[in-house]
Formats: sequence, C-alpha cells, structure tokens
Amino acid sequence: MGNCLSSTQSDSEEEESPPPATSPPPLTAPDPTPTSSRQPTRGRSLRYYTGKSRSSDVFAMKPLDALRSYATVHHPPHSLPASTLLMSTPHTLAIFDAYPKAKYHFLVLPRYPFPPRSNPESRSSIVKLDHLDSLRTLLLKTSADVREQVIGALADTAQEVEEMIRDEMIKTEGFEWGINIGFHAIPSMKHVHLHVISEDRMSDKLKTKKHYNSFRPDLGFFISLIDVQHWIEDGDDQSIRQHIESLDSAEALLDTPLMCFKCDEPEHNMPSLKKHLEKEYEKEKKTALKRIAERGRQRSSDEDMF
Repeated sequence: MGNCLSSTQSDSEEEESPPPATSPPPLTAPDPTPTSSRQPTRGRSLRYYTGKSRSSDVFAMKPLDALRSYATVHHPPHSLPASTLLMSTPHTLAIFDAYPKAKYHFLVLPRYPFPPRSNPESRSSIVKLDHLDSLRTLLLKTSADVREQVIGALADTAQEVEEMIRDEMIKTEGFEWGINIGFHAIPSMKHVHLHVISEDRMSDKLKTKKHYNSFRPDLGFFISLIDVQHWIEDGDDQSIRQHIESLDSAEALLDTPLMCFKCDEPEHNMPSLKKHLEKEYEKEKKTALKRIAERGRQRSSDEDMF
C-alpha cells in the first residue's frame, strides 16, 4: 500500500518511498542559500531529479525507517541534499517523493523533537517519537492539543508547498491544475507523513492498479487533510477512534477496478488508464489556456478552488 505497492520486489521497493539518501544532481542549479525555516530553496525545478545516485553512509538505513531518519536530523539543510529536501521549518520538513506518482509529488513530515508552538527553537518535544509512527498513533495516543499542533503544522507546510507547486505550474505549463493533500489509510513506512500530489497522475512510476487506487481522492484509501482536520475539530476521542478504526478495512479498496476519478470512465488496464489520464490533462490544459486568453486569468477569484 502506500506510495508504490506491488507484488513484485522491484515495485515494493518503491512503496511509500522517500527520496534516496543521497540524490543525483539537480536539473537546475539550486539556490546557494541553505534551506531554512520558512525559506524554501528556490531556483530549481520542483520536479523530481533523475540520474545516478551517489552512495552515502549518512542514511544507511532500513527502507521502512527512512522517513524517521529524515525527520530526526538536527539540521535538515545541512544534512539533506537539495535534491531531497524542498523546505524545512522548526516543526516540519518537506521532501521530494523518490517515486512520484504525478508531475509534482512531495511528502510533508513532522520533525522530532517537535517543539511547542510557543517556543519553536526549543529542543524539547511535546510528542513522543513513537506517537509519530503513523496517523493512527498520532490521533489515538496524543492529547487533543498535541494532535492539533502537529496536524496544524503539517497543514501549514503543505499549503506552502502547494503554493510553490502552483507557481511552478504557471511558470512551466501556463496554467494551474488540481492538487490533492492527504494521508494513506494504511501507510507502509514508519513516521506519519502527508502527501502533496498534483492531480495529473502522469508519471512513469505509476505502474500498478494499487499505485493508482492508493491516490484516488474519491475512493477512501487516500484520506484528505481536510477530513482529518474535521475529525479533530468536530469530534471527541471516541469519534476519532471510530474514524481511525474504520480505516482497517481500507486495504481492500486497492483492488477496486480501474476507473478515471475525474470522469468515472472505466479502464481495463494501466496502459489504457494512463493514456486516458494524459488526454484528460491535455483537455484540461486546453480549456484553462482558452479561459486565460479570454479573461486574462484562470480563476474567477482567489477562492475559486479546483
């Protein structure tokens, strides 16, 4: 499940995968200024870098623990290359997904120690490390204040990443398209993480039905950030537990027959689905560019969301 799930060993290595520990050279030269709190590295492509990886002893780890290793580094800009780290704050970091399932795909993680909101430079943590294992442990084992602070920090960073993606979309394609932000119901890597992924789902890493279904925003395996925020805001501990326990059966959703989540057209195999998604993207692009030509902008207002 998760980012890249398949029955073959090669695909299972892509499952919920973070960027490689050491990454290849960027497509464009990164900004010489190190990534710092609320100052994401600019001057480079937001698309995942390709090329040959270099070896390193810094993150010689078990694959399932990779995110935990990233989240616990003391100073991400000094420890993680620009081809891995997009940005960091005292509470979170955003990284390139190593096996992106769309043109733009990032992971947002809570850092550990996770300092109190009132003192972001503190080395103390308001949450235990094992309570950050997953969305389940975060919501079930922490207090209302702690889970609100952690989810709130993830949401703030995800919004910043989304804005960066939209800027890049306009710069490279001339229009914006949808972006999904959410968690997997059953993640396969240790350490809670939030996906920020563009709706095109155009990537050579999108290989299997389970890959695709794990990111369908209409299916139920991909849990939107907004839904989780509503669970926290509107519910007590018992209702949150019911929401979390309802996710136990979500794995069966990965075997759902292939269908375009935009138009509900069924597809018989992944090649035909990917061709269909490319057509949907081109159709959306044509419509958006026509609207921009006629009205001077794509959206009628800043509140006009996708």
